[in-house]
Formats: sequence, structure tokens, C-alpha cells
Amino acid sequence: MKLKRNIKDVDLPLLIVTVFLIIIGIVAVTSASFPSAKKYDYNSFHYAIRQAVFLIVGIIALIFILKMPKGVIYKNIDWIFGVSLILIGLLWTPVGQEVYGQARWLKIPGLGILFQPSDILKVTSIIFFAKYLSKNINKLRDAKTFFKILLILGISVAPVMIKDFSTAVVIGMALFAMLVCAGLNKKQFGILVIIGIVGIILILTDDENKYRIERLLGFVSDSTDYLSADLYQARQSLYAFALGGYAGVGLFRSRQKYTNLPQAYTDFIYSVIAEEFGLIGCMIILILFLVYIFRGYMIAVNSKNYFDKLTAVGITTFIGIQAFFNMGVAAKLLPVTGITLPFISYGGSALIMAIVATAVLLKISTGGTN
Repeated sequence: MKLKRNIKDVDLPLLIVTVFLIIIGIVAVTSASFPSAKKYDYNSFHYAIRQAVFLIVGIIALIFILKMPKGVIYKNIDWIFGVSLILIGLLWTPVGQEVYGQARWLKIPGLGILFQPSDILKVTSIIFFAKYLSKNINKLRDAKTFFKILLILGISVAPVMIKDFSTAVVIGMALFAMLVCAGLNKKQFGILVIIGIVGIILILTDDENKYRIERLLGFVSDSTDYLSADLYQARQSLYAFALGGYAGVGLFRSRQKYTNLPQAYTDFIYSVIAEEFGLIGCMIILILFLVYIFRGYMIAVNSKNYFDKLTAVGITTFIGIQAFFNMGVAAKLLPVTGITLPFISYGGSALIMAIVATAVLLKISTGGTN
């Protein structure tokens, strides 16, 4: 009865939009992952089944959060945030696993399950930062408080930036949006912008990150070298858009996903959707995310305390920015980043944490978490 009451009181448009995005994701993963499943001699629905299992875990987490008494998240976020930082640190140990040249994954011993700790940090850093800001909302312009803010931003972004630059940018932008909403003066705003620019330059100029510069140069290049590694992914994605036209070629009929489009069921799943469902399918997804963002910010506006307001702003910004980056990359509006599409791309930790983040938003819409 309590769960029914909680679900009844949630922001219904946000819940409905999330359900639609998840359904679209299951269908898209089933189609886009089929060639890879056959390539590795798996069951044709190997990745779709795994995604469904992750979805069940996410739904259990959502129900748990909705049933959770007020104050639980607020009281426990400190140690949860600490654990998420420890998990990031484990990327530099033998537990860290390198996939596609990037050590972003941890392997659970004995189970063989890989997950990205940065997906967990996206949510925990937002909630932890919201707690600190809400407790110090009247002291934000004090030098000591601002220094602690910079420290929290540093430990939330810097370790991730070394291993996963694009995810660090998403986290940084979400936390920055929260800070702007909490209240900054011009001097503090300028300091944060300068620190951010310097940090990005230092990362991009590091010898281990030369490929990021090459991606940026490839993005702005007018080269017609179709075999260029820096242009290949973007060009193949655009071909998928072109083949899809207005209405698409039909479900399961994408040709680009077989050999041409890399990471078809993760980073470039939006391109497969564009080919199979055309401009109409792309616009539906875009509209769903716009509604999600609108409802998320409305929840923030209507929240009764600063903790819930800032948490809602951070979560909504993270989902919105990540969706924008992924769809922008697929449409060659942005350089290739390696960011997945929330709720839709294949990935266990990404899907579960997107649902968890949405569950927190829904919890806030019922009257708050604190």
C-alpha cells in the first residue's frame, strides 16, 4: 500500500518518459547487438537478455528508493560517496580492466562481471555535493567554504578525468550547474572557469591523450580521407542517418551495424535507431529527453529544501548533458567522446545508475528525500 501511494504521488510525466526510454533501449539493444552476438558465437539475444537482467536490478533499486524513509539518502551519502571514490581508485590496481584501450572498468572477482565505477560516482558526487551546498548555502562566498567546494570538485572530477575524460566533463558540468544555482559571485565563477580550462588543457596535452587531440582535429577537418581513423566513426554514423531517411529502413534491418558502425549497441546506438526508424524515431527520442529535462528541473523548482533542489538540478543536468553529447556525436555535431545514451545504450552500471538517479528524482517529487 505504501509503495502504491508513493508511485501514485510521483511525477507521472517523468515516470512515463523514463519507461518509454527504457523500452526503446531494450528494443534498440536487441537489434543493434545482434551482429556482435553472432560474431562472438553467443545466443542472438545475449546482450538483450543481459540488459533485461540489469533492468530488473534497476527496477528493484527504484522500488527500494521509493519505499525508503525520508532522510536515509541524506544521512548515508557521505560514506557512499567515499566508497565510490575508493572504487575509482581501484582502476589503478589489478582489479581494473582495460577494454578498447581504456581502463575504465572493474571486474568483480569470481563473477567475471565488469562495471564502470564512474557511473556510480556520477550520482553519488551529485548527492554529496548537494548536501554540502545545502548545509553551507549562506557561506558560499566565504574563502574557506569556497576552498572546500573546489576540493570536492577536484576529488570528484580529477581522478575520473585521467581515465575517462568525457565522463569527467559530464560530472563537472552537473556539479557546476548545481553551484551556479546555489549562488556564485563573478569572481568565483571566473576562478572555476579558469581552473576547468587549465585542467582540460593539461589532460589533452598529456602524451597518453594524443588521440583526443586527433579526434578534435578530425572533427573540424575537411579531409576526404574516408579511411582515416579519426573520421571513420563519424562518417559511418552519418551514413546510417542518411540510409534511414525520414521513416527508417525498419526494425532489425540496419546494415551499418554489421561491419561498418563501431560500438553499434553502446556509443552509436542512436545511429542504428536513426537508420531503422529514421528522422521520426530520432525526434521521438529527442522529445522524450526534453520532457525528462523539463520535468526534472520543474521538480527542482517545486522542491521545498535546498538539498532536494540541488540534487534534482544535478541529476537532471547529468542525464541531459550525457544524452546531448551522445546524440551530438552520432549526428557529427560533436567530436567522438565515448559517452553512452542514458537508458538506451547497452551497459549494466550505466542503466542501473540512470534508473537510480531517476528514482531519486521521483522520490523528491513525492515530497522530498530529506
